[in-house]
Amino acid sequence: MEDRKEWKTGEKSDIEIRNLSVSFQDGGETVHAMESINAYFPAGSVTGLIGESGSGKSLLGMSILGLLSGQAKVEGTCMYKGMDLYRLPEKEMQEIRGKEISLIPQNPTESLNPIRRIGKQLTECMNVHGNKDKRLADTRRDEFLRRFGFPDPDRINRSYSFQLSGGMNQRVISAMGLMNRPKWVIADEPTKGLDAILRRQVYQILKEISETDTEGMIVITHDIALAEALCDRLMVLYKGSIMEAGDTKKILEHPAHPYTKGLVASLPAKGMNPIGRAVRKNEGNSGCSFYPRCPYAADACKNGPVPEEELPDGRKVRCVLYA
Repeated sequence: MEDRKEWKTGEKSDIEIRNLSVSFQDGGETVHAMESINAYFPAGSVTGLIGESGSGKSLLGMSILGLLSGQAKVEGTCMYKGMDLYRLPEKEMQEIRGKEISLIPQNPTESLNPIRRIGKQLTECMNVHGNKDKRLADTRRDEFLRRFGFPDPDRINRSYSFQLSGGMNQRVISAMGLMNRPKWVIADEPTKGLDAILRRQVYQILKEISETDTEGMIVITHDIALAEALCDRLMVLYKGSIMEAGDTKKILEHPAHPYTKGLVASLPAKGMNPIGRAVRKNEGNSGCSFYPRCPYAADACKNGPVPEEELPDGRKVRCVLYA
C-alpha cells in the first residue's frame, strides 16, 4: 500500500483489495463470480463502480463490508488501517460496519422498517454501536435531517417510511448512513428507479456527504451521468473483472477498453448505441470475458489471463490491444 498522507485533519484510511476471488456453490458446481480482482480506493476521493447488471459491482462493494451471502467463498485480502477485513471475526466486523464504513443501500423503502418511526430508526444506528447519549443522538438526527432538506425534522421523526416519498426515504437512508460519522460510505445504486428530479436531489446529497462528512466514498451505479458528475475515479467492471480503471474524465472522454467504449456509446448523449450481443462462442475460452462481444477480438484474447497494462496517462486497462 502507498505511504499514507494527511487528509483533512486526520490520517488517510485507504482501502486496498488484492487477489479477490468470490465463488458460490450451485447444484454441486462452483460458480466463479469474481477472480483475481485488485482494487485500490484512496481516501480523499470518490470512486465509482460502473458496468452492466451482473458485472460484479455490488459483489465488490459488499465484500468490503462482509455482507455477501454465507454461501459465498471469499479469497484474497482487503486491507484497511492495517486490518484484513476479509479475515476479521464477525464481532470485530460489526464494530467496523456502520461506524467506520457505512452503507447507503439501494431501495431505501425496503431497507427501512415500515412499522418503526423514522426518528427511532435513526437514533438506533448510534445505539447499536454503544453510544447511549440520547441527547447527542437526537441532536445529530435532527441536524442531518435538516441538512438533507427536511425543515421540520419532528414531523419526519414521527413518520413511517410508507408515509414518505421515494426521494424523501433516500434522504433519510443517507442520513442514517452518517449517524456514526463513518470515514467511508458505500452507496449502492443510489439513483435506481428515481426520476430526473430525484436523481439530481440524490446527487446533491452524495456530493455534500463526500465533501464534508467522509474521507472516502464508493458509488456503485448504472447511472454513468451520476458517476461522471460525482466520481473522481472509475472502475469499469464486466463479468467479475475490472476492465479499466483511472481518472473519470479520461475514461469517459477517451475510453480505452472496447467494453468501456461500448458503455459510453450507449449513453443518450452519444446516440444510445447498444453494446453488441455475443457473435462468437466462448466455449473453452479462458481469456477475456468480453471476447464473444468484442469488435476488436483476436485469437490472442481467447486463452490465458489477460494482463493489466498501464497507459501513459495512468489508467489501467485489461486488454491485449495495449499489451
